Amino acid sequence: NANVNGLEIENCSNITASKNQSYDNVAGILVVLLPGLTTKTSSNIVVTHNHVYNNNHVNFSEPGGGFENFVPSGSGILVVGTDQTTVEDNNVSGNNFVGIATVSTLILGSLAGIPPAAFADIEPNPDGARIVSNVLNNNGSSPPTGIPLPGVDLLW
Repeated sequence: NANVNGLEIENCSNITASKNQSYDNVAGILVVLLPGLTTKTSSNIVVTHNHVYNNNHVNFSEPGGGFENFVPSGSGILVVGTDQTTVEDNNVSGNNFVGIATVSTLILGSLAGIPPAAFADIEPNPDGARIVSNVLNNNGSSPPTGIPLPGVDLLW
């Protein structure tokens, strides 16, 4: 806790993240496919039975440090560009921006000011995502300024 990402699953497949508690981070759980790395795909990920709450820490990552500079504060569970990801039976609450979000890696790139051409080595869209039977409460009440997305429990 008190990290940029409480738990990060980056450019990997066949992973289960279960029974974790994540709080007081910038983002509670980040599941992400990033460009420019050796592994070009990320799929078959399950995020289940986690308690993800109050991840409202100011982003304190080093300037110029990479994509982590642009992870929005107040994020519960972020699924960014990964395929066949299931987010199921989690309790997600009190995250100021979003409870659970499933977005293209291009969205994170846009926030970072990175042109779409920089993502040519990956397929950035999250295909086959499933968000099932989660309990979401009091997320999205105070989204960060400068992000053209609403503060909500569920963002797809």
